[in-house]
Amino acid sequence: MRESLRVRIVLGLLISISVISTHLSCAFAAEEDSTARNVIPAVAFDPDLPWLNVARPLRLEDLKGKVTVLDFWTYGCVNCIHVLADLRRLEHKYGDRLAVIGVHSPKFDNEKNLETLRSIVVRYEIAHPVVNDIDFKLGKYYGMRAWPTQVVIDPLGEVVGRLTGEGHYFSLDQLISQLLHDHHAVLNSSPLPLRLEKRPSSGSLLAAPGKIAVSERYVAVSDALHHRVIVMDHEGENLKYFGGKGAGLRDGNADVARFYSPQGLVFSGRGLYVADTGNHSIRHIDIPDAQVKTIAGNGSNEIIHGGQFDALSIGLRSPWALALQGSDLYIAMAGMHQIWRLDLAVGKVGPYAGSGEEGLRDGPIDSAQFSQPSGLSLAGEWLYVADAEASALRRIHLSQERVETLVGKGLFDFGDRDGSFEHARLQHVLGVAALEHSKVLIADTYNHKLKLLDLQRRVIKTLAGTAQPEQTAGARSAAGLNEPGGLAVLGNRVLIADTNNHRIAQYDLETGTLEEWKITH
Repeated sequence: MRESLRVRIVLGLLISISVISTHLSCAFAAEEDSTARNVIPAVAFDPDLPWLNVARPLRLEDLKGKVTVLDFWTYGCVNCIHVLADLRRLEHKYGDRLAVIGVHSPKFDNEKNLETLRSIVVRYEIAHPVVNDIDFKLGKYYGMRAWPTQVVIDPLGEVVGRLTGEGHYFSLDQLISQLLHDHHAVLNSSPLPLRLEKRPSSGSLLAAPGKIAVSERYVAVSDALHHRVIVMDHEGENLKYFGGKGAGLRDGNADVARFYSPQGLVFSGRGLYVADTGNHSIRHIDIPDAQVKTIAGNGSNEIIHGGQFDALSIGLRSPWALALQGSDLYIAMAGMHQIWRLDLAVGKVGPYAGSGEEGLRDGPIDSAQFSQPSGLSLAGEWLYVADAEASALRRIHLSQERVETLVGKGLFDFGDRDGSFEHARLQHVLGVAALEHSKVLIADTYNHKLKLLDLQRRVIKTLAGTAQPEQTAGARSAAGLNEPGGLAVLGNRVLIADTNNHRIAQYDLETGTLEEWKITH
């Protein structure tokens, strides 16, 4: 078989898989561009584009003789996060014969901030060059229409394939292998001029804390970048650590157990349930016995739309938040755009609400649509949902099994506007905590604010935050927030996982003051 024919067969396979995998991507709202053709030459990088993870900006000459994968992503997109795992495997397999370049094409205004992106590159442990394409110059040229998109360029500098969505590891592997074989005479194994970003030392115990939970006795924090869970008393003292600073999936006592980027937390009796996001699993911590046990998920990232399954027989998909009512554990399954339910009494798990298609649609739970749900809070018959990619606050009436939207209009309708529910706008909401039947708090994450929804008056107002990612170090205000991700109520205080400030903040509901909640260690 001729070499070019073999490549065409592989490309045909890629195209067919791309079509059936579009539900695992977020659509890009842009006009069709006349330059988006199937076969085009690679374009030179604009010299004004800012780069990360490199000693100098890359040039096309650096890529000659290599197979190049341009990964178009935006950092708040869970499907884009999933692709990073596949790219790591490919980079490890092919070494310097493969050049992976992350082309960050931000959806939200907040994602355009280079310093924030720098912290994200460190948090996601990205070890390849990243360019911040805030004006979509590269995206338009290469015909990007969704996040994530991967464009493959051969060693001669010609685009030979484009994939949309996630789940394409084996197809990419096959194509890269074929291209390396066909171009063996011109391959270049010289390393790219990498200089990986490092997280500045903050002096904090925490690294990118994601979620926080409160019980009558304890406060728990998911210390995501340290891959562990910390449990303490209400004074921030007497700390207990579960897991180590290295990622892994291991049960056992507190010292040997391992997590991978844990997020959601909810207390129950003597225990604590954990959404072990990076491991696509649900774990349980027995606090008095200091034991960790996996109760759902097998560690794999699986695509499952319907049915009920033995909890340990399947892989989950980026569980991000938890809520507990009786023996029902509700799971914000961010990677499937659904709410799942784990019946703790019988050990069965499956989708509860959401069709699995990304969008913002109200109505019966089986036909409703969510967009990367990332926060949950229960109050009576209502389950409140922070629907991140739709920048919306949703809620589910549990007995009527219906979904309704309180604030939010759609995937590309976002902003920072208080006032009536109808006119208010949010930006990538990750956290929610119901205060009472008529008041709900949200972490308006990409607006760097804590906000309050009055359900009786149907208005929303800002309680804390300045709409800018304020740092706690140096001369800057220690009272600002930087992408708050989780909330919990402790008496008259709201505890806030202030993710990019690597701390827990507290807002006093009586005095209206915001300050750091001290953890003693």
